Amino acid sequence: MSKMALLLSRMWPSSLFLFIILVWLPYVTHAQSNSTLDPILDFCSRWFSSSVVKGNTLFINGGIETFYDSGLTSDPILGINTYLIKVFMASSWDWKTNITITDEVKPTNPKTGTLPPSLIRGTMFQGPANVSEVFVFGGTTFRGNQSFVGYTPPDANTYPLWSYTYDPSVQSPNQWNQYDLLQPWRPNHGAAAEAVDQNLGFYLNGQIDKGTSPETLHMGNDTTHLDGMLVIDLSNQSAKNISTATITGGGPRVGGALEYIAPVGNKGILVALGGQLSPISSKSNATTGTLLGFDTVDVFDIDSYLQNPDSSGLWYAQSTAGDIPAPRIDFCTVSVSALDNSSHHIYLYGGHDPVQSVNFDDVYVLSLPAFKWTRVNFGKSPRWGHDCHLVGNRQMITLGGNTTNEQCDWESKGVAILDLSTITWGSVYDAYAPQYLVPTAIVSWLGGSPSGGAKIKSPIVGYNNTGLAIVFNTTRTLPSSPANSPSPVTPPSPATPSQSQTATAQHSSHVGVIVGLVISVVAILAILTGLLLWFRSRKRRKAMAPRELDSTEKTEYDIHKHHYELPGIRDKPAELGEQHGHSEAPWEPTTYAVELPGTNVVPGGNPGIPLVRTPSSSKGSQDHFLHE
Repeated sequence: MSKMALLLSRMWPSSLFLFIILVWLPYVTHAQSNSTLDPILDFCSRWFSSSVVKGNTLFINGGIETFYDSGLTSDPILGINTYLIKVFMASSWDWKTNITITDEVKPTNPKTGTLPPSLIRGTMFQGPANVSEVFVFGGTTFRGNQSFVGYTPPDANTYPLWSYTYDPSVQSPNQWNQYDLLQPWRPNHGAAAEAVDQNLGFYLNGQIDKGTSPETLHMGNDTTHLDGMLVIDLSNQSAKNISTATITGGGPRVGGALEYIAPVGNKGILVALGGQLSPISSKSNATTGTLLGFDTVDVFDIDSYLQNPDSSGLWYAQSTAGDIPAPRIDFCTVSVSALDNSSHHIYLYGGHDPVQSVNFDDVYVLSLPAFKWTRVNFGKSPRWGHDCHLVGNRQMITLGGNTTNEQCDWESKGVAILDLSTITWGSVYDAYAPQYLVPTAIVSWLGGSPSGGAKIKSPIVGYNNTGLAIVFNTTRTLPSSPANSPSPVTPPSPATPSQSQTATAQHSSHVGVIVGLVISVVAILAILTGLLLWFRSRKRRKAMAPRELDSTEKTEYDIHKHHYELPGIRDKPAELGEQHGHSEAPWEPTTYAVELPGTNVVPGGNPGIPLVRTPSSSKGSQDHFLHE
C-alpha cells in the first residue's frame, strides 16, 4: 500500500477509505499500467479499426494506432489499440470541447484463456435488438511492430466471432464470449453489412494473410483472397458461406463496401461497391491487383436466398451514371432514405488507390433507384482506412483514418461530423438534428423536394436485368419505428420535495455531517485526479524532436514508391473548415438529449438499417504499414 493510502486509512473511517479505493484507485492503476499506451489520452492517429453504434453508444475496437507520449520517447509509438473504446451518443457534443470518450481493458475469457481480439480490418455488428451485446467479427493481427507492449501473435482461426456484453446489469458469466462458426478461416479486409431487423450479418469475400493465424505465418507479404459471402445468423451465432461466382469481376474482392437498403425488395437488398480484385486462391499484392470501377455496382436480393437457403441467391450487376468516382478502396459508406422512401442514398467518403498512389478527400452520393452518382464535396485532406456511421437523423460520424502525410490526426479526438443534408463538415454531433432531407444538389436532377417525391424511379441508363426491376418495384412493409432504437434521453425535471422528505430532512442533521465529510473526500480526490491529468497533459504538450526512421521501420513504411515518414513535430490541428470543402457546421451550445436510431429509419417512415462496413486496407499484408 502507498504512503498516501496509509495516511488516508488513518485519517478516515474504514468505509470512507474503502470508498476512496473503489473510486480513485482503479483510475490510478489504469493510468499507471497503461500510461504510454492509452488510446484516448495518448491518441495520435488510428486506422483500420472496427466499430458499431448500438443504443446510446458508439463502440470502437482494435485498429493500428500511433501513440504520443513524450514521457518515454520523443518519437511516435506505432502499435495497436488494445482497449474497447466507447463514445457517448445520447446527447449532443462538440469533439473540441465536451465529447465523452471512455475505454476499458479487455479481460481474458476464463473459458478458453484467450484475450478478446484487438485486430485490424475486421468489422462489428449490432446483433439482435433484444440483447445487450455487440459482436466483433474477423480481422488480422497487426505485425508491423512486434516489440509493442500490447502485441500478441496471431491466434487460431477457431473463433472468428466474439460478443461483448455492454450492459452491466445483465447477468453473464463472461463479458466477452467467443463462437466457432465452423468456417475454415477468419477473414479480414472484406465488406460487411447488417440487416438488424432480420438478425443477419453479411461478410463479402475478404482475404487471409500472415496475421490471420499461426498456420499462415509463412505467407510473408502475400495475401489470398476468399470467395463467397458469409451469412451470419447473430441470434444463434451460426454462419453459412454462399457462392459469389456471378459477382462483377469474376473473382473475390477486398477493400470495398457493402450497404443494406431495407425498403427495397421483399427482404431488402445489399449493394456492393468498389474493391480490389484478385483471382481465387492466388497470391497478390496491393500494387498489382485490379481496382473495380464505380460505373457498375452489384445488387444482392436477400429474399432470393432466404426463400431457398440451399441456393446462393441472386446477384444483379447494374450500370451507373453521373459523376462516377475514381476507382479506390478503403473508403467508408453510409446509407439513408428519403422520408417517403422514394429514393435511397449511399454516401461514399475518402479512400485511396494503392496502384496509382492516389488518396482522396471527397464525398459522392449514389442515389437509387436512379443509380446516379453526384459529387457533393471535395477537400484537400485525404483519408483512408476509416469507419463511418449514420448517427442522429442526418449526420455521418467518421472515425480515424490514415491521413497519409501527417504525424498525428488533426481531428484530435479521431472523429468528425458531416451533415448529410447540407453537406457541411463540423465538430458538433447534434442529437436533436432535424430529419434527413435530400441535398439540393441531388434534388436538382432527381426531382421532387428534399422531403421526397423523387421523379426518377428507375436507372438513368435503364435496368441491366428485368429481375432487378422487379426487386425495386416490390414494396416492403416495415415497422413504423425501428425496434433497435433506444428511448430518448430527456433532461430531468426539477423535483418537488414531498412531505415525508421534508420531515425526514428535519431529523437528519447527523447525516449532514457524514455528507460533508464525504464531500471533502470527493474534493480531495478531484484535486488528486486533476493533478494527475495536468501532469499527463503537460507531458503530452512537449514538442517531439524529429528523427530518422531505423531500418526496420523503413521496411514497414517504404514498401511502394511513396514513402511515409512520421514528421517529428506535432502541429496544432487545423479547423475542420480549412480541411474540407465547406465551412464548419454552426454550433448550438445547448446540449440536448435524443433517441439515437440504431438503423437508417428516421421518424416519419424512413426504414432501413445502415451498417457501414469497417473499411480495411486493400494493401492487406502488403500495405506499407503492415509489413514486417
